[in-house]
Amino acid sequence: MKTLILASHNLGKLEEFRAIAGDYPVRFLGLVDIGFDQDIDETGSSFDENALIKAMAVHRKASEIVVADDTGLCVDALNGAPGLYSARYAGEGKSGVDRMERLLKELDSAESPDRSAAFHCSLAVVYPDGRQELYHGLCRGSITRTPRGDNGFGYDPVFVPDGERRTFAEMSGEEKHAISHRGLAVRAFLDAFIDEEGGPPGSDQ
Repeated sequence: MKTLILASHNLGKLEEFRAIAGDYPVRFLGLVDIGFDQDIDETGSSFDENALIKAMAVHRKASEIVVADDTGLCVDALNGAPGLYSARYAGEGKSGVDRMERLLKELDSAESPDRSAAFHCSLAVVYPDGRQELYHGLCRGSITRTPRGDNGFGYDPVFVPDGERRTFAEMSGEEKHAISHRGLAVRAFLDAFIDEEGGPPGSDQ
């Protein structure tokens, strides 16, 4: 069983990583588990940059493989917003409900009736020797007019993936992880990792 460090204080995200990796011989520890309590400034101009910034910040303090993701919801009618600012869309310290309320309000007042959107996930992996890998996941869908469902976290209650009528928050965790942006990115990494019999993946995905 290989230990991997997830560079996140978000317990909901840690739970998702552990669920996605449930069938793999790895275990994820969060920053609380390793006593890392520093805030990491996400100053990058892309999902890739932010994921690498987070992974490298923890890599300097940890001896294990460090994994970090930067994920955002990009809404077409809002010119890609909230995008990089998905976690802070309603302002610092605001809740997921606040962020959803702002998103729905802005969409309702947008000039375009288009409610199409996509979740993007960039996953950075940094090995103890400093080697870096990047993996990606994309899930397209649309935004509902009202939140639905009690599962998941973040924008899950307002996002319906293509081919579905339910929001992510109306699905079981297993159903969501099978098609989600994060599920795709994490499995791409873990599949490559296992193919190398526990060694580092050999190429970008």
